[in-house]
Amino acid sequence: MRKIKIKSLVAVFQVKDINSSIQWYKKWLGDPDNIPMEGTAEYEITSGTWLQLSESENIVSSSIILGIDDIKKCKQDLDSLGIKTGEIADYEVVYVFDVFDIDNNQISFVQEL
Repeated sequence: MRKIKIKSLVAVFQVKDINSSIQWYKKWLGDPDNIPMEGTAEYEITSGTWLQLSESENIVSSSIILGIDDIKKCKQDLDSLGIKTGEIADYEVVYVFDVFDIDNNQISFVQEL
């Protein structure tokens, strides 16, 4: 049993240039849902789950995993938007492909089998 009730989760990607990153993410996530301060943009991925882009001079790449229903359609959609996608890997329990943003942050798309 959990002792603390969590109501939200924020994953943070450090980026070199917030405006360039917003343009890249805008291709597939649209405009940010929130810009709480200069150098920061937030996208609500699902209810209570956020991806925050945070401008930093010394970035460290991070990764997230996003669960989706149809991996082939997702890959086709991203490809059609000009976003470079990796090949779909079959791990017997999930299908996975990766995308890297302009700051080398890794976004893995996963479909459970």
